[in-house]
Formats: sequence, structure tokens, C-alpha cells
Amino acid sequence: MHSHTRRGFLSRTLGASFLGASLFEQAFFRATLARAAAPAARADAFDIEKVADGVYAAIAHAPVVINCNAAIFENEKDLLIVDTHSKPSAVAALVAQLRSVTPKPVRWVVETHFHWDHSQGAHAYRQLAPGAELVSSTTTRVLIADFGAARLKASLEESAKALDGYRQQLGKATLPREKAHFEKMIAGTRAYIAEMQNYEPELPDVTFQDDFVLHDKAHQLHLAFRGRGHTSGDVVVFCPQKKVLASGDLLHGWLPSMGDGYPHEWPYTLRRIGSFDFTKVIGGHGAVQDSRQRLEQFAGYIEELTDRVEAGKRNGQTLEQLQASITPASLKSLSGEYGEFVGAQIVRDDADAELSRPADVVADSVKGNVEEVWNTLDKA
Repeated sequence: MHSHTRRGFLSRTLGASFLGASLFEQAFFRATLARAAAPAARADAFDIEKVADGVYAAIAHAPVVINCNAAIFENEKDLLIVDTHSKPSAVAALVAQLRSVTPKPVRWVVETHFHWDHSQGAHAYRQLAPGAELVSSTTTRVLIADFGAARLKASLEESAKALDGYRQQLGKATLPREKAHFEKMIAGTRAYIAEMQNYEPELPDVTFQDDFVLHDKAHQLHLAFRGRGHTSGDVVVFCPQKKVLASGDLLHGWLPSMGDGYPHEWPYTLRRIGSFDFTKVIGGHGAVQDSRQRLEQFAGYIEELTDRVEAGKRNGQTLEQLQASITPASLKSLSGEYGEFVGAQIVRDDADAELSRPADVVADSVKGNVEEVWNTLDKA
């Protein structure tokens, strides 16, 4: 009875794609779903939140290995899902949870940018929904082809180093909460390394330069590239009828990751995105934003930080001097409510930060952003 029920769920969720799949593909799905149900993978589950009629946010729980949110747009007959997470088992967990929302099959999968925590689950959609189209900007497809394998290799190497660190910290931990934290981090990191050993990047089927519009009977979905920001290929998905924007990492609830960014251009790109008439934002990380105010706060932080780093570098200050002088307290953009907001978001949604104070997390993030801007200021 159990296996029959599971097969019924698979056919309802994936539609003809599952029923027409090979036995190998069906076996792959069952194995992936089983991994997602295992204790080590359950931490990568999501809270499914209704944002508007036919629009849902899948907010990632605090996973051991960083994971992204997803946005789900329910079309008349199928689904469009934004971003594919850091691993296939996260996709399987999300697809399993979607049975509480809709039985419609996945038809479109959008990758907002090439970073591994937003793109490495694409292989699961290849197997789970063979009829689905994987969509990105033209630039993002090139970046996945050029850097996807190298970024995975780097993430596995970083995970192995982190694993050693967690073991050492577990040996020094005295409080039960600390021990439980490091045991969880060890288990989750091991699971990620094991799952991703044989991963190969998946390349999008459909690409576009600036705009790609889906005209569905349920609503219109506008996929748009408006300039360089977090990466050189970020896209957003906007639904004008529901006034919802899925923004990937161009705009989210944490402080920005700027290592592949364009700090001079990013605020301009955000303000171009601001021309869309949205009232709610599903970002790549953090909670759903119920207003437009975070866009200007996010852009203002990037602008202020970039101006400070650029002026200091021009005046001969070292990176270390700038990191010492540019603190959250010295930044007007982080004063008051916004600084408190991002600190609380990171501690809530990043498992690595759960033992930290929000103020300390913000300070560490600013220090890291100073270095990232220092390294990217002169990027063409």
C-alpha cells in the first residue's frame, strides 16, 4: 500500500513525465526522495508559504550546507519553479512538499544565476521532470559551463576543511547546545560530500538576453535581466497580476555576497528592477519581504560600502585598515532597524551562525564584504 501511494503521489506531482519515465529514472526519483527523507537531509526541507493566489515561497530551513529559497508560480496546467538549490536531495524534498500545494507537474525551472547553492539541484529536475525546460540568462549558461565543475570542486574542498574544524570544535564543546550543533554540522557536511561526489553541471535548455515572457492563462511571468549585480547574469521573475518578484540573490534578506559582484553597477541594477510594480519579494535567502523598502536599503548599503572602500583604497589605506574602520556602527545604511533585520535573518536561516549573536554575524559579514569590494572594484 505504501509503495502504491508513493507512486500515485509521483504521478500526480510530476504528471506524464513520471509515468513516461524509464524505470531507471523512476528508481532515481525514489532513491533521491528517500535521501531527502533521511535524518541528515530533513534539515534541508522548506516552509511553504502562500505569497499570493497561485504563488508560493519555499523558505529553506537552516541547512548545514547553505541552501537557497525557491519561488513557485502555479500556472493553469503546470508549475514554474525559481532556483534549484545546492543539491538534488533538496529538490526532491521540495517536490515532495509541493503535494500539499498542488498536483500540477513542473514545466519550467529558472536559474537566477550560476552559484552552486542555486544551481546544483538541476540534475534532479532532469530526472524527475524530463519534460521541464531549464531557463537562464545567456550569460548564466556560459558561467555554469565555464565554472560549475570548478565551483563544486571548491565547495567540496571547503566542506572537507569545515568538517575537520567541526570535529575539533566538537571535541572542545562543553555545553549540550554546542555539542548538538557541531554533531549536526558534521552529519550534514558528510551527507553533502557523499551526495555530490559524482555531480556534473546541468546546462539550461532555454536562454535569453534581456526579457523572456510566459503568457499563461493564469497570469503572465516576466523573466528579466536588467544589468550586472550579484553576478554578471542575474535574472528575476516578476508576476504583474500578483505583484510578486522572485529576485534570487540580487535582493534578499541577508547582507550581499559580493565575491562575483559588480559593486558600482549593482545598485543601478536594483533600481532598474524597482521599475517592476511589485509589493512582495521572494529573495534567494531570508524571509519573504512584504514591502519594497528592502530594495533601497540593500542598494544603499552596497553604495555606501563601495564608496567607503573606494575612497580608502584611493587614499592608500590597506585592506586591513579599511576592515578595522568600516564597521556596522560606522555605516548609516546599517543603523537602526535594517542592521537588526539582516542580523536576525542570518542567524535564523544559516545553520553555521546559529550559535552567534546577530551583531557579531553582521560585523563578520561587513568585514567580508569590505574584502569582496576591495577585490572587485576594478573589475571590467
